Amino acid sequence: MREEIEHRRAEAEALLRRHWGYAGFRPGQWEAVAAVLAGEDALTVLPTGGGKSLCYQLPALMQEGLTLVISPLIALMQDQVAGLQARGIPAAFINSTLRPAEVEQRWTDAEFGRYRLLYVAPERLQTEWFQARAARLGVTLLAVDEAHCVSEWGHHFRPAYRRIAEARQALGDPPMLAVTATATPQVRQDIVEGLGLRSPRVLVRGFDRPNVVWSIFRTDNKHAKLLDVVRGVPGSGIVYAATRQGAETWADRLAQAGVTAAAYHGGLPAPDRKAIQEAWLSGAYRVVAATNAFGMGIDKPDVRFVVHVDLPASLEAYYQEAGRAGRDGERAYAVLLVQEQDVHTQEVLIEESHPSAADVRRVYDTVCSLAQIAIGSLPDGPVQADLDLVCQVTGFGPSKVRMAIELLARQGVWQRVPARRHHGHIRFLQSADALRRYRASLENRALADFIDRLLRTVHADAFAQWWEIDLRLLERRTGLPRDRLQRGLAYLQERHLLQWRPPGQAEQLLFAAPRAQRVPVDDLAVRRARRQAEARLQDMVRYARSVTCRRQFLLAYFGEAAPARCGACDLCLGRHRPVVITTADEPVLRQVLQHVADGLSREAWSFPEAGSAAGRLDGLVDWLVQEGYLIPRSPLAGTFDLTDKARGFLARWTPRPEQG
Repeated sequence: MREEIEHRRAEAEALLRRHWGYAGFRPGQWEAVAAVLAGEDALTVLPTGGGKSLCYQLPALMQEGLTLVISPLIALMQDQVAGLQARGIPAAFINSTLRPAEVEQRWTDAEFGRYRLLYVAPERLQTEWFQARAARLGVTLLAVDEAHCVSEWGHHFRPAYRRIAEARQALGDPPMLAVTATATPQVRQDIVEGLGLRSPRVLVRGFDRPNVVWSIFRTDNKHAKLLDVVRGVPGSGIVYAATRQGAETWADRLAQAGVTAAAYHGGLPAPDRKAIQEAWLSGAYRVVAATNAFGMGIDKPDVRFVVHVDLPASLEAYYQEAGRAGRDGERAYAVLLVQEQDVHTQEVLIEESHPSAADVRRVYDTVCSLAQIAIGSLPDGPVQADLDLVCQVTGFGPSKVRMAIELLARQGVWQRVPARRHHGHIRFLQSADALRRYRASLENRALADFIDRLLRTVHADAFAQWWEIDLRLLERRTGLPRDRLQRGLAYLQERHLLQWRPPGQAEQLLFAAPRAQRVPVDDLAVRRARRQAEARLQDMVRYARSVTCRRQFLLAYFGEAAPARCGACDLCLGRHRPVVITTADEPVLRQVLQHVADGLSREAWSFPEAGSAAGRLDGLVDWLVQEGYLIPRSPLAGTFDLTDKARGFLARWTPRPEQG
């Protein structure tokens, strides 16, 4: 048996060198590969950059049959397939960027054994194409990437992940490997239960990143502190902001300071996002200022710093994003800049992304009204939901509207028709004759020619309703590149000749039942999701306010042991100026010590006195720890123990007489 294991490992290492050029496995990789080869279910948790994808890509070359990979992101699966194909490994993906004929052909190719790996989104497992072919695909491994999506406590919950267990049975019950980068013990349990893993081998490796220096700075001037980091740390970096506007603002500020920087967020056209990403990877931009839309699946090993200028929504998200620093093993810096109002900003974002049941019903009624759907009527086909108009009518922000639409989709009220990245929507506001007269009046012949070709390409129904148009067809008909094409459409929209929605800006919804007078909403699920988001934010706040070693806190959160001091983070190195204690602080200091003596955790402390704002309180608690009055007991729970010095202080302390 031992000889067989050694033989398989030697075989795996040979393939590793041949196709990937690696001399050996990273921690946890071989154990995951061995579990797959033994036909066992497994859950593998490796940090960002730890080589999770190799855990299923390598076994795909070592055993017969197809490895079916469930992946949540189009860009992620496309990047992985491109990488495999470049290494000579037959692989393909099926997602919404393909035409129906292409989707059917790839299912057929998979059925006839032309791929070693096939990547699909979890929603694809519910389609008729999959159900009809599942038993004939010859799947020998079902791999679930970003497996934390199955947990409502994960930071990217995806309901379709909960139906993977059903699809497994249709595939003939192959072994399942679930992989993810960030999973607390609770999320790991959810993954095992949600996917129906049977006696899985659970492998958790490498959360500790000793080459990453973790730092938190509470500052009123984030701009100056960010420039300190960018100028003090050579190499490329990422700056994460909470909003799209924030990403653009920080990119502009860096550029004004002479740093080559660009903004990246989901509101940019796909070609622009791709160009920015490639420019950063090549070194043309030193820094990308981005929302959390940036980074998934990007493997740039020499990122020297990741700075968060806003408080992230969860420690899982923060660790995954900050973990993009220093993947080459060299020293790198993960910096979090915080201010008093940052917690409020995240609370507002939670409010936006977790609508109440009444909010959800209002979005439903607005979508129906804008589409002129009468109560009791069932539309014949997909309904166009203009997100901008829904926001205007309801007064809600885009995040709240999108989440309401998603919640109704989860409840089966309607089905979201997958967006296609090359397809936008157009509706003419003027008659064809009026457009022709406008064209004839133009001196700009290029614009006149564009209008003429547009009228020849777009279906006549676009004069009465929204019409989906393939931009690739329009590119061929006009001879214009995508960016000029979209600028031309935007120009005509500004002149009220048409309305134009670029790819991804509008939703198409397929109603499952006639319009209801009062749509049922699972209010309990809505409230539960919000409570979970608030709990994750509190964990993030605890980290930001912690007075213990950053590395110890993070590892404890993810269920790993760590020494009390790493010797490298901002707290271990004493990078912060201690607060200046005055006699006016004595009542608050005494109250802190009394709360600890009463066994209260930090969240339960109450300070009616002035001067006990969060930032000041953090400084006072840090002073008490540094001066030997408090010993942190549990960083996650925010509990402390009193020292003899503290007990003596409490015994001696008497209130100062009030000045009068």
